[in-house]
Amino acid sequence: MTKRDYYEILGVSRNASIDEIKSAYRRLALKYHPDRVPENQKKEAEEKFKEISEAYAVLSDPEKRANYDRFGHAGIDQQYTAEDIFRSADFSEFSDIFGGTSFADLFSEFFGGSIFGRRERRSPHRGSDLQTHISITLEDAFYGTNKEITYYRAKVCSTCSGTGAKPGSKPVRCPLCKGRGVISEGSFFFSIQRTCPECKGKGTIIRDRCRTCSGRGLVRERQTLKIKIPAGIISGTSLRVRGKGNESTDGPAGDLYVIVAIEPDEKFERRGDDLYMRIEIPYPVAVFGGKIKVNTIDRAVKMKIPAGCKDGQVFKLKGFGMPHLNSTHRGDLYVSISIFVPQKTSSSEKKILEDYMDEMKKNHPDLFKDIS
Repeated sequence: MTKRDYYEILGVSRNASIDEIKSAYRRLALKYHPDRVPENQKKEAEEKFKEISEAYAVLSDPEKRANYDRFGHAGIDQQYTAEDIFRSADFSEFSDIFGGTSFADLFSEFFGGSIFGRRERRSPHRGSDLQTHISITLEDAFYGTNKEITYYRAKVCSTCSGTGAKPGSKPVRCPLCKGRGVISEGSFFFSIQRTCPECKGKGTIIRDRCRTCSGRGLVRERQTLKIKIPAGIISGTSLRVRGKGNESTDGPAGDLYVIVAIEPDEKFERRGDDLYMRIEIPYPVAVFGGKIKVNTIDRAVKMKIPAGCKDGQVFKLKGFGMPHLNSTHRGDLYVSISIFVPQKTSSSEKKILEDYMDEMKKNHPDLFKDIS
C-alpha cells in the first residue's frame, strides 16, 4: 500500500519549522488519541494516531527528515526499522496528551513491538547512496556505449576491518548505557529511551582508535568503474549501480546513481525519440523538385523534394529517429527545408535572374504590385 506524504499527513509545508511540526502533531494527537474518541471510532483513530506519530518521528529528526526529503519513503524504509524511527524521536513534551499512558505503551499496543524495553540487537545499517553525473554525445545515446567514471566512496577500512579500533585492540562496552545502546529519560509518568549519545547506539566505544580511519571504520577511496549506457537513453535518466555507493561497517553497501546528460548536437535536435534537422536546397530544386541526400544519424538516404517546395516545409522520414529505450523501434526524423539565397551572384547568374524576374512580372503581376 502506498504511504501518504509525511508533510501532507501533518498538514504542514515542506519548509515547515520544527515548532510548526510540533504544533501540528499536538493538534492531531489530541484529535486522534484513541482514549479521546468514542468506542466506535477507536479503530480508525488508532490508524490515524500511528500515521501522525510516524510522520512526526521522521520530520522532527533532522537526519531522517533529510533522507526523506531526498529519497521519499524509500530513504526511510530502507534505512530504518519501525523501532529505529521511533527510538530517537522526542515525545516528552506531549506527556499531557498521553495522560497516564506512556508513548512506549501506546507503541507496544499499536505497532506490536517495543522500543522502550530491553534493547534488541540493532539491525544492519545499509551504506548511504551516492550520485554522480556523466555527459555523453547524441551518437553515444543512439548506439549505446560503455563509459568509465571516477568518483569517491566510503570503504571499510582494511587496517581495522571496520571496527575503528587500533589493531591489537577492540571496542569496549559503553560505560554510559552499559552496552544497551539506549539511555532512559523522563519522569515517572512518562519515560522514553533515547539513542546513547556516547556510543551512538552501538553499545560499544573505542579506546584506541585506528590511525588509518581515525576510529570511523571507513575511509574515503577513489573508485573507477565502467558504466553501460543503453541505446535510446534520455537526458536526465538515472542509472542505478547496486552496491557501488558508500560501504557500511555493519551492513550492505549503498547504491550509486549515475545521472546521464546528453550534450547538444550541432546537426540534430532531439524531442523525445524524434530528431529534427534543417537542410538547405538551391532555389531551382525547390521549383522543379528532385532528390537530395540526407545524412541521418546512422546512414545516408535519398529524400524526394516535390516541385514547388516552400521554404520551411517539413518532411518526415519514418523510423530514422532515436531508438526507443529497450526496444527495436525507432522514432522519426523531421527534415525542415531552407531555400538557399546567394549573397553574391555572377554576372551570368544575375542576367538569368533578371530575365526570370521580368517573366514573373508578366505572369504574376500581383506579386510585384507593392515592390519597386
